[in-house]
Amino acid sequence: MSYKRLYIVTGKGGVGKTLTALSLSKLIAKNTSKKVLFNSFDADINQSLCRELGVKTLQLKVESSAIEYIGRKLGSETIAKWIMKAPFFKALFNIVPSLGNMILLGHLIDLLENDPELIIVVDAPSSGHILTVLESPINFENIFKSGPLVNDIHRMTNFISNKDLFEAIVVSIPTELAVTEGLELTKKMSELKVASQKMILNNVFSLAVEDDLSTLPPFLKNKVKSEEEILKEKSQIYDLIIPMFIDRETNSLVTNIERSLAPLYSEGESQND
Repeated sequence: MSYKRLYIVTGKGGVGKTLTALSLSKLIAKNTSKKVLFNSFDADINQSLCRELGVKTLQLKVESSAIEYIGRKLGSETIAKWIMKAPFFKALFNIVPSLGNMILLGHLIDLLENDPELIIVVDAPSSGHILTVLESPINFENIFKSGPLVNDIHRMTNFISNKDLFEAIVVSIPTELAVTEGLELTKKMSELKVASQKMILNNVFSLAVEDDLSTLPPFLKNKVKSEEEILKEKSQIYDLIIPMFIDRETNSLVTNIERSLAPLYSEGESQND
């Protein structure tokens, strides 16, 4: 296998996206000579945790990305800073947050195109957020029709539809709500021409239970039964199923998730990829 250039880890809130993205960042960095950066899309990164895990980070903000983008188009970052301070542009970004999403995505793609040795793993906050990010280039293309911005939008849409460059990883947990939302998300991303997707079922308690089920309290017995029904019906749609890890210490959790991801993201990978 060869690695993509951009991975986005998404799913319903509380399914373990951040730890999965951190674990994937660590795993890829171990298996390639390329530079791997972890990004939390438009959110603050826990830098102390990343340093503890040995994960290199990339922090981007909408305003700084917009200044760089506008500055590149106008040939002057000073003018771009002045424009971004104007009340009209501040109001525009508040009214149309997808514009900021598009600029952030464009900034990530710019960085990747300018550095062929770079791989970025993104922790996307939620299913709805990532759909807004991926839909925004298409929406603005329909609005502007032509011009320099549309040329940039074509570049973005071509990038995310290229299975060799971009992959979306949808993480769910074994509840009906999370599984259903994950399936709906993959369907919508397919409609947006995201060609490469992986589905991960995370935190499966029933796979971690080694004791006699009769010794479990009633609420855990019900949980196991519910999970087993989901696995019976849906296990074939998942590329990877990860058991619940009882140890709540972050380093141990990341290590265990990293090991679980290895069959998907390290087998056969060359150190000189």
